[in-house]
Order: sequence, then C-alpha cells, then structure tokens
Amino acid sequence: MKKLILAFAVVFVAGCEKPLSQEVTIEDVELVVNASGELESKQTAIIAPPSVSRMWQYPIKQIAPENTKVKKGEFLIAFDDKKVRDRMIDKQANLNRAMKELENKKLKETEKEQELILAIAENEMNFEKAERKANILDNSRSDNDRKKSIIDFTIAKNDLFLARKKLDFHRSNNRLNIKQMSAKVNRLTSEVNELKQDIARLNVKSPIDGMIIYRTNWEGEKPAAGENVQFGQPVMEIAVIEQMQLKAQVAEPDSGKVAVGQRVKVILDGTQEIVVEGTIESLGRVFRDKSFQDKRRIFDVIIALNSSDSRLRPGMTARVDIITDVLKDQMTLPTSVVNIIDGKPHVTRLGTVSDDIVELTIEAVNGNKVIVKDGLAAGDSIAL
Repeated sequence: MKKLILAFAVVFVAGCEKPLSQEVTIEDVELVVNASGELESKQTAIIAPPSVSRMWQYPIKQIAPENTKVKKGEFLIAFDDKKVRDRMIDKQANLNRAMKELENKKLKETEKEQELILAIAENEMNFEKAERKANILDNSRSDNDRKKSIIDFTIAKNDLFLARKKLDFHRSNNRLNIKQMSAKVNRLTSEVNELKQDIARLNVKSPIDGMIIYRTNWEGEKPAAGENVQFGQPVMEIAVIEQMQLKAQVAEPDSGKVAVGQRVKVILDGTQEIVVEGTIESLGRVFRDKSFQDKRRIFDVIIALNSSDSRLRPGMTARVDIITDVLKDQMTLPTSVVNIIDGKPHVTRLGTVSDDIVELTIEAVNGNKVIVKDGLAAGDSIAL
C-alpha cells in the first residue's frame, strides 16, 4: 500500500512540473547578411620570377621560410642561375677575344700608318729632287736628259700623290674598321652586363618591410626548394601585417542589401575564436564565380577593421555578419520552437489551465530567430 501511494505521488509531482519554455521577448533586431572571407594586407608586394632572356622555367635554389618578417632589401628567394651564368661565361670569353682583336688591330693599323707616313716622306724627298733636276737650265744637257728629268719629275709627283692618297684611304678605312670592332666590343660588354644583372635579379630581395606569405599554384601547392615555377607565376607576397583588411564574398541575391559604411562583425576561425568589428569600405564592381569548381555568383566586399590584433595573419578565414538594418522593438522567438503544420508556422503556447496551438504571422527570419508580426504577445510562454 505504501509503495502504491509513493508511486502516485511521483506521478502527481511529475505532472505538476512546468514544461521547458521560451518567453516571447521584445528586442531590437539586427538584420544581417552572412558571408565568408579572408584576411589580407592593405599593402602587399607580389614576388614572381624576374624577366630573364631565354628563360621560362625557374628552378628554386633557396627560399626564405614562410611567416618570416623581413626588412626591405633582405633575401627572399634565389632561383638557379646556372644557365645564365654559363651564357655569361661564353659571352665574357667572346668579349675578351673581341677586346684583344681590337687592341691588336689598333697596334697593326698604327704600324701601317707609320709606314705610309715614312713612304710619303721618302716620296717628298724624291719629288723635291726630281723637281730641282727638271728646273735646271743647262744648255750643255742633251734633249734626252731634259726630257728624262721631266718624266722623272712627273713620276715622282704621281708617286707622292699616290702615297698621300694611300694614307688618307688607310686612315678612313682604319676608322671604319675600329668603329665596327668597337661596336662589337660595346655590344658584347652590354650583353655581359645584362647577364650579370640577370644573375643579380635571380637573387630576389624584399622591396618592402613585411611578412612572407607563400602563394599556392593552380594545384594548391606552395613553393619549395628544388621545384620549378613558370615565368610570371607568383611565388610569395610580402604583406604589411600592421595594415590588415578583410576581403569577403557576398552572394549575388544579397547584393542589394549591402552598402558602403555598414557595420560588420567578423569572426575569425582558428584555435581561438577572434571577434573584431569592422566597416564596409568598398564594393566590388563585377560579379564572378566563387571558384573554378563552385559556380555560385558572388561579388567582393572590402571590410576595414576597427581594431588590430597581433594574432591576425593574412590568409586567415572568417565568418562575416553584415548588419544591413536594425528593427526596433520586435517580438522574437528562436526558430527551434516553431513547427510547420500544413505549410504554416505554429507554436505551442503554454497556459495556466491548458496549452493551445497558435498560428503565427512571421515578418522575417533572421539567423536563428524569427520576427513575429502577429499571433503572440510579449511575455507569452512558448513550449520548447
């Protein structure tokens, strides 16, 4: 009998316990657009293989570790310069040979010019001697001697003219030859200097102060020593981490709700969740596919962060709540208490005597809450 009474008491108490409930509350509701994004630096420098003649594949010989802070002018990455160095050695050998040929040519042409000058001096002496003999008036000389003197004078005159022409021709021809050989030396010197500059450019230095962030290739792989990269392919970027912003992707259907200046809540993923406030700074001008695999249309939004945090790093992913409007004094309920009956929203309202099923008129759904337009009153208790 005692057991029966105890069991009845337990059932009675259980029946008197109030079921779990949620009160209808009046509050200001922030309408949000959900998006995702990634942190990036406002100021970055993209590092890619330098432009080197006849080079399209760039083997990485050495690379600075990712997330390293560097100063302007410090080492970033070295590409293998063996091919360029071999070409420079060949060009240097050609240059040395051309310079030696030019030097020998100048010495040879100087010697030749001295010979021609001496020949002119000798012909001038012969000319003067022949001229004196031709101008001698001596009746004792025969006609043949006088004719011979005139002929000798004419020959000496012609020889002197020819010697002078030879010197003029030699000097003109020598200037042309020296000019051509000097041009060859200058061209080879320029090529050697350019190859030396290419070798220097293959050892890339940082253009700004910042942090090294590796860039992935089209297969999602980061660069490493021993791998090849294509000309124009970004290898890394130098990011100024003191100046961070968020680049978010907003779905095309939400584009009309978003505007510059709207307040944003940014939740950064990581071992520790970081929450920062921000403001929309600019909107993208065009729509694009989210990715090569994901064809959903989105547009980019740049969000300026209101505060900085030493834990922030470029590439960190984030969830974004863009606050598009604030509705004052709205009745709200969690979406979990709303049931769909015959395609319409209903809730169970708890009463002092009995409970009743109430059909709702919902104005909007905002995240995990519904805004109730009609059907309930503030303070109503709704069964969970």
